[in-house]
Amino acid sequence: MAKKTKKLGIINLKPLVLKGPKYLVQGISSSIAGIQTTKVIQTYIMENNNLKILIAKDGRVIFSGIVKWIGNREDNSQGTVMCIASSERGGKDLRLITPSEDTVQDIGLDLEKSLIKVNSKESVKCSVCGKGIQIFDEILACPLCGSKAHSDHLSEWIKMRHSCPICKKNLELGNMGNIVPQ
Repeated sequence: MAKKTKKLGIINLKPLVLKGPKYLVQGISSSIAGIQTTKVIQTYIMENNNLKILIAKDGRVIFSGIVKWIGNREDNSQGTVMCIASSERGGKDLRLITPSEDTVQDIGLDLEKSLIKVNSKESVKCSVCGKGIQIFDEILACPLCGSKAHSDHLSEWIKMRHSCPICKKNLELGNMGNIVPQ
């Protein structure tokens, strides 16, 4: 079970989110009764709409909704991706979030409300455009120096310049959209 913090009824989920979907789902399911999931390959589909999520930045709510599924990152790196249906417009607006050390300050599970509370941050700037990388952004990193960027920005940069914007080493895009050193 996930560790309870000093706040009564709040569980720290950040280590589980960063570890992977299996650990996150186990932590949530063991803490809240009635959470039902179906595992499809490496994704956990939420069978009921019991798990809510609220994302805040600088104390202001920027998004809220219902967790639809929890899965692995596309690049198979350690961590979790969550699909959220917006609370507004009847849940038709789906958003993916990819929490990481760079985009999340803390993540707590409010047991009384069956609510995941995410405090987001922007601690890393895109190495191409210079804007902050947010929890909703898909990112890519140079496999040689580790510099991070919005995935579409870095992909375009590599297509045009065949190098990393930071370390200047030669790079190419692989068949699957991954970055390959030359």
